[in-house]
Amino acid sequence: MLWIILIWLLNFGISAWNAYAVGRAWVETKVAGGWPRFMAWMGALMSACGFSWCYLVVFVFGAHAAGWLPDDATVVAFNLGWIILIPGFLFSGLMIMLDSWRRAFRNGGILNYGIAAYNTYAQVHNTLAAVNTLGGALRNVGDFFGGDRDSRSSSDDDAKGMLILLVIIIVAVALLAGILTTAIIIRLTAGSDPLPSLRELEDRRRVAQGPRARV
Repeated sequence: MLWIILIWLLNFGISAWNAYAVGRAWVETKVAGGWPRFMAWMGALMSACGFSWCYLVVFVFGAHAAGWLPDDATVVAFNLGWIILIPGFLFSGLMIMLDSWRRAFRNGGILNYGIAAYNTYAQVHNTLAAVNTLGGALRNVGDFFGGDRDSRSSSDDDAKGMLILLVIIIVAVALLAGILTTAIIIRLTAGSDPLPSLRELEDRRRVAQGPRARV
């Protein structure tokens, strides 16, 4: 349980940092457009998926502890959430990894190389986890949602239907909570830096242009 709590805190912290970093660059990337704007959305997607998974853990374990979800439904809830979130994790992670490679190749530096190495490890880890678990998760969710209806009575069908509905609601609420948390952090962070003065903009433009050769 201690290990689960530590992993949960780490994932929540990384998701919060991703949302904060995206928020700090949100206004600038909106103006710039192109690849910077795309990467801002990828960071937001990664943050939302991370928050959603953290909320899913809390909601599912809470429902299980309250006696609302039996053991098999608890596993199904985690598998359903994983099936929905893994495409977002993999796609945004791939784009973030490629962007970190670009930064490391272009700018160099120990920090950029370290970030690229971590993003590569995280992407490989998530990809292997998806390959190893996605098939079993799909079968588990399919068997739980379908099952053998011929061998169940109408009362059993009603109870199973309510249990399926509860699983769907828990997963949906976790996803919505993750998206809202990311959106709130980005909204609170975006545009928080004071705008530079006209003189500062001219100085930056002069430095960016560099010395000009005289004829």
